[in-house]
Amino acid sequence: MKSIEEIANDIDEYAKISSMLEMVCKYLKIPKTASPLYNFRDSLSHYIQLYETENDEERLAQATSIEEHLFRGIKDIYVYILDKMKIRISLALDNSNSKNEEQDFRKLLHEYKKMEIEIRKNSESAIVRTMVSFVNNLIKVIEDTKSVFKLYKIPFNANANYRVTDT
Repeated sequence: MKSIEEIANDIDEYAKISSMLEMVCKYLKIPKTASPLYNFRDSLSHYIQLYETENDEERLAQATSIEEHLFRGIKDIYVYILDKMKIRISLALDNSNSKNEEQDFRKLLHEYKKMEIEIRKNSESAIVRTMVSFVNNLIKVIEDTKSVFKLYKIPFNANANYRVTDT
């Protein structure tokens, strides 16, 4: 079982990751979902209960609940962003003017679907720190999508006041 300090570090890491995903939502001009906030609240509630437990069985139950809430909150907003991007790409695909354009948009759509399958099936990612790689990959694919939209002169609705990369 993780120590209380390790669990606190997971909660801290969750706050950083969910903040990154919130910035992605702002960048893409999509409203964020409430799930990360509710799951953060619930994980903190279990964290408080962790201090009040009297035996190892209760501690394990609280620690497990914390991990589940942290993973669920990140997964929910991640999948939400994927869905919004798939809608954008599908609209561009419907209006494609050439085989190459259609092929490029289909590749992007496939990439987003693959990412959704990976996060839904990946139970090992219940460890919050491992979620950073999912978020970094999402940011990379969003930037790739922006490049494809630009290549075909399709407007990519993004907020210039927010960046999802350091470049």
